[in-house]
Amino acid sequence: MLSDRIGGLISIVFGGISVSEAIRLYPERVSTFVGDYLLPGVVGAGLILLGLLMLFAKGERFKVEFPESKIMRGMLLVVGIMFVYWILLQFLEYTLSTFVVSIALFRVIGSYNLLRSAIYSTIQVAVIYLIFVYWLRMPFPEGILNF
Repeated sequence: MLSDRIGGLISIVFGGISVSEAIRLYPERVSTFVGDYLLPGVVGAGLILLGLLMLFAKGERFKVEFPESKIMRGMLLVVGIMFVYWILLQFLEYTLSTFVVSIALFRVIGSYNLLRSAIYSTIQVAVIYLIFVYWLRMPFPEGILNF
């Protein structure tokens, strides 16, 4: 299909850009195995590989159906919630804004009640905070509460 070939070419181009960025960053590495070059290199190689697969593999034809109104509202609501999250990160710190937005996403995507969404959101934020702040020592955006 023509759309698969076009998508494959676009993927290969973006993969090449990503790999070239990894090559540019490689001399500034602080370690042999990890550094700023690793993620663009892996993502670029994956994009090139999958682009080649799309370019040469024969895909099956299928009919695309427009989602029903309830699903479409949910999709648009998720996009809106992510936009609100982007705005909240500017004013509140990471933990509070992620907690609030996660509750909304658990309600919209998972259809959980408010209590269950709050519990899941608390667990999610705590695990992400422990992994990135305490284990990997990555600073998160701070806001007016400065946690």
